[in-house]
Amino acid sequence: MGVQTLWKERANAFWTMAIKYLRYIGNSGFLFSVYVAIIAGSFYYGKLLKALPDYFPAVEFMTVLLLFFVGRGKIRTFLKEPDANFLLPLEQRFRPYIQRSLLYSLIMQAFNVLVIMLVLGPLYFAQITTDRASYFASLFLILLLTGWNLFARWEELRVPDGPKRTLLPITRYIMVLVTLYAILSSAWIITAIFVIGLAVLYLLQFRPLAAKHTLKWNRLISLENDALMLFYRIANMFVEVPQLNRKVKNRAWATPFITFLTKPSSNIYAYMYARAFIRSNDYFGIFLRLTVIGILLMVVLPSGMILWTANVLILYMTAIQLTTLWPHFDLKVWVDLYPVPRHIRFGTFQGLITRIMFIQVLLFSIASFARYGSVIESGIILVSGLFLVIAFVKIVLYKQLSKRFEIIEAKSS
Repeated sequence: MGVQTLWKERANAFWTMAIKYLRYIGNSGFLFSVYVAIIAGSFYYGKLLKALPDYFPAVEFMTVLLLFFVGRGKIRTFLKEPDANFLLPLEQRFRPYIQRSLLYSLIMQAFNVLVIMLVLGPLYFAQITTDRASYFASLFLILLLTGWNLFARWEELRVPDGPKRTLLPITRYIMVLVTLYAILSSAWIITAIFVIGLAVLYLLQFRPLAAKHTLKWNRLISLENDALMLFYRIANMFVEVPQLNRKVKNRAWATPFITFLTKPSSNIYAYMYARAFIRSNDYFGIFLRLTVIGILLMVVLPSGMILWTANVLILYMTAIQLTTLWPHFDLKVWVDLYPVPRHIRFGTFQGLITRIMFIQVLLFSIASFARYGSVIESGIILVSGLFLVIAFVKIVLYKQLSKRFEIIEAKSS
């Protein structure tokens, strides 16, 4: 079997699996929620643009946002763990496989950047310039920058662990950041200088790495597994995914949070789910990221309906992602040894989700009050948030999980 055929088979196998899970997601009603969100978002997006002051840092905002999509350099290779034992002596013969992987990764990442630039188009024309030529020139240069970053990232993966491995990503991110800022500022002379600098940097710093270091197959396989697990975690919000691996992170600094979450209950499941939330599968990381995003929105968005809608949407997104914590112990046989009825276990889970979400609601309300100093504004944020949490835990959570798992066993009379 040729390496090009191998790549095609593995890519097809991934998309066959992905389409199967995407169908489950589509049948869950998620697409309808997306359509509603797009329609509502388009309406409020226009209102938001009109409400933004002239001094709004549009260039800085777009630069930081695009840095996340341009600078990530996500590479899909579809490699598998056994490959590490067979591919080391075949690096030169494996070049067509790598070329297809890089082309695939570039197309996917360029598509993401293109979508983001289309979404940011109204903001660009409203706050930066109305010149369409500047916009399309910026789009073209940002796509080129995306390709440069991807290939630089690929060569960077060859470097062994050490100071250079730490320094190269920092250099790459700084160059992407300043170039993005120059492009969006329409500083074309400075942009041309940076583009030349990027070419020189790649030829003198990144490209020679291919001659000095071999590919780190274990590193590439690990990155591929991380990308696959990310997809599985997203799909697991809607349907059980048996392939999802459970990762544990040591977050000793967050241990006091477990005591807070389990204090109202002496149930063993309260402790187990609280520890899983803190340490496993990045549930705590998802909660922190969405909380930070919500706090920033409470500070940046204008008061009124836009702010209230953002509050509800972030809370709902957090609640939906936390539902994947429920089946965390389903594949552990020893859990069934605890003499705790399943309906009590589910009630404990409801209480944990409620306490976690109450913390987020409170933080959003405090952020709103700190920004606007309005008791009414922060009160609306608090009351609407509490109402959403209670409705989600008592109604939505039960219905959603009951479709996927048996959550309440028959009570003996």
